[in-house]
Amino acid sequence: MFNLDDCIAFITNRSAKLFAEELEKDFRPYNMTRSQWIAMYYIYTSESITQRELANKMCIKEPSVVRLLQKLESEGFLNRSGIHTDKRVKRLELSEKGVQVYLNLLPVAEKFKNDTIASISEDDLQTFKNVLSIMVSNALKERT
Repeated sequence: MFNLDDCIAFITNRSAKLFAEELEKDFRPYNMTRSQWIAMYYIYTSESITQRELANKMCIKEPSVVRLLQKLESEGFLNRSGIHTDKRVKRLELSEKGVQVYLNLLPVAEKFKNDTIASISEDDLQTFKNVLSIMVSNALKERT
């Protein structure tokens, strides 16, 4: 018989929501949201990224990314520029201030990650990642 509390997809979804809420709390004293920091992470770690590519990486719709980027830009954390072949396509880069804020919050994110995986072996973590990857692939196959 189906039991929702025993369903891996439900357990991972519930866990992801909990992790998001907790990380949001950790970033709150720095006046930063989890989504803003994730955007800054992808911009900082990419050589060159567009708004569309960022939306895809963050698994959110482009209008949501636009609002997020407007907020980062208004705070002075972000520079957007059109590319020479198509001014409608915006390349993103962190400003000096944005880089500093990102780097200041990196230890907060690292501590959160370490706290959530404390006492879990590297082998178990790798197995978990592998199983989730297979489940995602299976879910995508079923939908196409």
